[in-house]
Amino acid sequence: MAICNPTGSLSVTIKEEIRLPNGNMEQSINTEVIKDVNQIMKRTDTISTTFSGSGIEILRFVDSEEQQTAGSFVRDTVKYMRFTNLCPHHYVSLYLIQDSPDAQSPNTGNVGSGDETLFKLDAGKSMVFSNAQFQGTDYYDYVVEGYVDIQYFSSFASLTSIKAKADEADVQIEYFIASS
Repeated sequence: MAICNPTGSLSVTIKEEIRLPNGNMEQSINTEVIKDVNQIMKRTDTISTTFSGSGIEILRFVDSEEQQTAGSFVRDTVKYMRFTNLCPHHYVSLYLIQDSPDAQSPNTGNVGSGDETLFKLDAGKSMVFSNAQFQGTDYYDYVVEGYVDIQYFSSFASLTSIKAKADEADVQIEYFIASS
């Protein structure tokens, strides 16, 4: 009998290796198996140095399968995201946009409205996320040495989208997304 809803297991291996000046070799290998994966997307994309309109959206996250369109994922089912900057010379900025009632009206009086977190992905480097949840800081957050106000960091927010912008020249990035 055929299986109608097959799932697989994604195996992810991270390996660091260095030969020290004294000739000793140090190595670390970590492998994680992510079970129940039934959707993946691997894409190589050219990212330009300018935003057009509201930015270069490379991924969108939605609430349900019924809302899914090409290039989008149901946010609660995302299990793995990897972004790799294939350019050997320039960085790319990744913008993680928070799901918020006022996400389209940033910098309003509402705390947490339109929050985004910005990551600099250096030339030749990769970045890995295990889900579509994050918490970024904004103008309204209160953080001092040794103290974080629980009002701002008591829970994670959901991603709405991920956008990208290149540094000084167009760059190619590769991204791989896995979900259940």
